[in-house]
Amino acid sequence: MRSDFANEVSRIQQIKRTDLIEKDIILHQLLLDLSKNSFFTENFVFKGGTCLIKCYLGYFRFSEDIDFTWKDQRVFTDKSQKQIRSILSKTIDSVGDVFEEIAVRRGLDYKCEKDNRNYVELGGGGKFCTFKIWYNSEILDRKSFVKVQMNFVEKLYFAPKKMQLKCLIGKGQEELDVLFPEYKEYSQPINFNSYDIREILCEKIRSILTREGVKARDFFDVYLICKRFNLKLEDIHNCVIGKTQFMLSLYEKYRKHFAEKKNIVVSERVFTWGEERALLIQDIDEKEFYEFIENLRSFLKETIKKLV
Repeated sequence: MRSDFANEVSRIQQIKRTDLIEKDIILHQLLLDLSKNSFFTENFVFKGGTCLIKCYLGYFRFSEDIDFTWKDQRVFTDKSQKQIRSILSKTIDSVGDVFEEIAVRRGLDYKCEKDNRNYVELGGGGKFCTFKIWYNSEILDRKSFVKVQMNFVEKLYFAPKKMQLKCLIGKGQEELDVLFPEYKEYSQPINFNSYDIREILCEKIRSILTREGVKARDFFDVYLICKRFNLKLEDIHNCVIGKTQFMLSLYEKYRKHFAEKKNIVVSERVFTWGEERALLIQDIDEKEFYEFIENLRSFLKETIKKLV
């Protein structure tokens, strides 16, 4: 059973949140299946928090969603909004068909019904879409779901890279393979076109400025990216401004969130942990982290001045 495997991973890795381990197993299975689908691999690039964890930083925290961007942005060049909507509607149908096939094979619950918000949520005139793939959580003893979020229209500054996605298991893999041979695929590396780490950094900062509310994970992700890859915020300033301007030009909701976020950044209420602290797996240097947050806040204030 999946719960037995999740509990054993929990014991070996000394991680308490077995429900998040279970969800990560589902995420890895979905990514493995998507990596074997030629339509998907030819047209989409992996990004976001799960990409950051599986490709670049390892499991410093859990991520509960999967994010992708349409690879060839040139397809939208010189197209009217009506033409773009038509292209995206057909693409969403094709992606939905892929998820339906995976759901049947994996015993998951998904139907490609664009008018059913239990399975599909459209936004921005179809420019972004969230697919909800349901599973019966053996740990929580209820239905839960994985969100697969897709932004079809993006401004990219760095070429995607072929990356190898890894799982949570480090030590104890051989023992788990013997005890649970049916879950060997969880430790199987996956190859996927993925965002460059600098693109993820720019996207994270853009998200801080345009996301509704404050997500602690965005700040922690920015801190770790800069620390591990020795990246300087000032070096990606123009990219952050360009990506943010692009998204503000497309979506009214982002313009609204940005207006609210300006006040939050100025008022020094820009960061609180909230419940997201429970997602952390590794300990952090609190003093170093909060010093970085102050520097990031100054960077955000300067960025906002350029955007107003």
